[in-house]
This record gives sequence, structure tokens and C-alpha cells, in this order.
Amino acid sequence: MAALFDYTDYEFKLRDRQVMRDELAAHVTYFRDCRRVLDLACGSGVFLELLAEAGIPALGVERNPAVVAWVRRHGWDVVEQDVFTFLEQTTESYDGVFCSHFLEHLPFEQVLRFFELLVPRVSAAGTVVLVVPNPESIRMQLFGFWRDPEHVRFYHPELLEAICRHAGLQVVSTNRAEIPFAFDPLSFSPKAETGASQTDPQRGWLKDRVRSAYFRFLRLLRITPAADLVTVENRLRRQMHAQQNAVVVWAEKMHTAFNHMWAWPDNAVIVCRKTDAVPSDTGPGGEAPSGQRGDS
Repeated sequence: MAALFDYTDYEFKLRDRQVMRDELAAHVTYFRDCRRVLDLACGSGVFLELLAEAGIPALGVERNPAVVAWVRRHGWDVVEQDVFTFLEQTTESYDGVFCSHFLEHLPFEQVLRFFELLVPRVSAAGTVVLVVPNPESIRMQLFGFWRDPEHVRFYHPELLEAICRHAGLQVVSTNRAEIPFAFDPLSFSPKAETGASQTDPQRGWLKDRVRSAYFRFLRLLRITPAADLVTVENRLRRQMHAQQNAVVVWAEKMHTAFNHMWAWPDNAVIVCRKTDAVPSDTGPGGEAPSGQRGDS
């Protein structure tokens, strides 16, 4: 009887190490000045490898014995233990903590417990970097998330940021505003074309040719009657000349919305610092929640 497919198979057969290196390399810079970094749920040690190449001391924590054995053979320091058990038992503190693609493996109650155990192990002004699948990424929703056999649920970065602040971590940066690429589906701006035609007479002509070819393509597909397409095209042209500013605003909004939908980063990155502030139990208006008032 063949051995059961387990997470070791997923780790070594379905994950491209070079792709992972490329994705994680940008996070090394957050730990340049750290004395020792803790990599929680380190897997096959990709980030440990990157830190070692940068001369940054690090310790990994991984529960899978086969993966741990592989990491140790390559010379990286790793503890074979469950993350929660490790955090409960260790008495050391770390000025850098990296946790990539672990929280989505946990139900919400365990996520809260994770932060409860983590924060005391972070030294003053220490850095914590969290990476999770981004639920705002259409690609991650449709494809990436479901490749991992142990994923439980998405965690929206805004939710994690709120939990971090509640636990005593200051969120110093995220990648929520990043748009890695912008796709313009034949959108156009009359103002832009007017300016372009003055400097490049062929540019406006080329966009007209592309637009006309686009409508001819739709007619060939026969998705809708040709007469309707002509009507729509003519209406858009009249609308652009009659209501130029309104169309420009609308096109820009639609363009932004389209790109935000399809171009959010696949992974959400949250960078935190440990603060000396005591986590607050007050409500939105500053008052203590019901049953927790300080007066006797």
C-alpha cells in the first residue's frame, strides 16, 4: 500500500523553490539590523536560506520531521516543534520575527492565541513581518489559495492589522496600496488624446484604428447585432465630445476599479514594530466595554 499523501509531498512536489526565493527575497531587508530572527512555520527553509546569505542569524520552527531533517542537512538552524508549543515553552526573545503563510492554516481563535503568545517573545522595538494570501487578489481566490491542502480560511489584512494593534504591535507598513501592474482595456481619455495629438499626430490616429478594430472584432464574434455595436460606438463618440470631463472621470474610476480588482498583490504583507504601549480594552469612543468599567 502506498504511503499517504501528506504535507511533505506538497512541500517538495508542488512548490517551486526558486519562485519562493524570488517572492521572499524582498522581505530580507526588514531584518538587516537584527541580531536573531525567528522564522515561524519555516517549511523547507527558503527564508532561512535567504537570511543566511545576507549574514543574518536566524532560527526556524517547523513541525514536520521530514522537512526539518532536510533543512538541517542544508545547515540551517531549525527546531522541530509546533509553533504554539514553541512559543509557549521558549523564554527567549527575538528582535525579528517572520511568519509567512501560516495564519491561513488556523481558525480565528487560534490566530488570536498566536498573537497572545507571540508578542511577549518579541524584544522592544522588534520587527514582525506577516505574510498571508491576499483575499483581495482574484488570482489568489480562484487559484493559489486552493493548492494548499491545509488552508482553513482567508484573513483580510485589515483584520490582521487590527489584531496586531490590539496585541501591542504598531503597523508601520503594508503593501495594500501596491498595484503591481496596470491593465488598460482599450480605455482612453479625450484630454490625453488632445494633448497627445499636439506632440504626436499619429498617436490619436492609432488609438482610433485600434478602437475600430476592437469593434470590428466584436461584430465578427456576433455577440450582439452589428447595428447595436455601431449605435453604442457612435453614442460613445458623441458622449465624449459633449460631456468630455464627465467621461474622463468615469473612465478613470472604472480603470482604477478594474486594476484594483485584478491587480492586488497575491500576498498581503504587514510589517509591525513592538511598542511599549499596553493593548487597549476601550471601545470606539474611548469608553470601557460594558462590564469592564474601572469604577467600582
